[in-house]
Amino acid sequence: MKTLPHLLLKNWWVIVCVLMAWSLYLQAIHKKNHLVVKLEEKVYRLSRGCAEAESEKEELLLRMQSQDDPEWMELVLKEKLGVVPEGQIKVVFQ
Repeated sequence: MKTLPHLLLKNWWVIVCVLMAWSLYLQAIHKKNHLVVKLEEKVYRLSRGCAEAESEKEELLLRMQSQDDPEWMELVLKEKLGVVPEGQIKVVFQ
């Protein structure tokens, strides 16, 4: 009957192949986990951007619906063009 050291010396290449396969497997798992983390971060950024775009869309829809409102027109004239209603004084700070 052959002893364990004798079998190990005779079949050393099998052990080396198994160890190489195991190291390749561990490396592949590490790369996969790294890729999963990167993709999860990308999904988070995209979902956050989607939520921001949705809120901007809602705001723009509200602005479009209120364009016929005279108060909205007056507000836009005041904010964008600096127009002052009659009877009021415009003060500009430098």
